[in-house]
This record gives sequence, C-alpha cells and structure tokens, in this order.
Amino acid sequence: MKRKVFRLSSRMPSWKKKMAKKMAKDMSVPERILWSYLRDKKLGVYFYKQKLMLGWILDFFCPKASLCVEVDGAHHLKRKKYDANRDSVLASYGILTMRFTYQEVKNNAPAVVALISHQVKKRIKA
Repeated sequence: MKRKVFRLSSRMPSWKKKMAKKMAKDMSVPERILWSYLRDKKLGVYFYKQKLMLGWILDFFCPKASLCVEVDGAHHLKRKKYDANRDSVLASYGILTMRFTYQEVKNNAPAVVALISHQVKKRIKA
C-alpha cells in the first residue's frame, strides 16, 4: 500500500519555505532545462519544483509516481553520505530518488527525460 506523501510537507519552518521559493525562482541552467520537459504535465503527470518534503527541498517531485528527481552539482560530491541518508529516508516513505549530474542534463536532456518517463510509467503501473 502506498503512503500518502502530501502531508509529509506540512508544518515546515517559514525560512525553509522562503528558501524553497527562492530556489524555484533561481534555478540553475540544468534545472531549468529539465523543468522545461517536466512542467505542464508533459510526461502525463504533474511535477512540483523545489517541493518541501520531510525537512528537505526536493528539486522535482511527482506525487502520483512517488518520484523525486535531483539534479546534482559539484557540491554533491562532498555530500554523498548526506544524500544517501536522505534518499534512504525518502525510500522508507515509498519515494524513489533519481539523481542526475548537471553535465548529464546539459549534454543529454532527452535521454534523462526518457529515463524519468520510463520510471514514472513503471511506478504508476505498480
């Protein structure tokens, strides 16, 4: 049975909400590229950008597929344990995290989107 994830984003501190809003406004180039493919239900499902969830800000989140998509910059190389812990906690709530590097998105966005689309379809059927 899938857990409801909408309530996982309630009661966040106001500073965190402001930060998410700022991040949504000031997305990196790779995030903007990916958002152009994910927005407006282009993959048949709705994605949120910079969604607050369990105290973290997820780059992109699809509630219907319980899917988080992260675009990782160079700073993520130093935070592997942190990211692994975060992904593990999200997984305990049934949320799969897909991670892509800035370079993967910039150099081959259609392939990245194809992988995301495949995972969305797979998770919705399950």
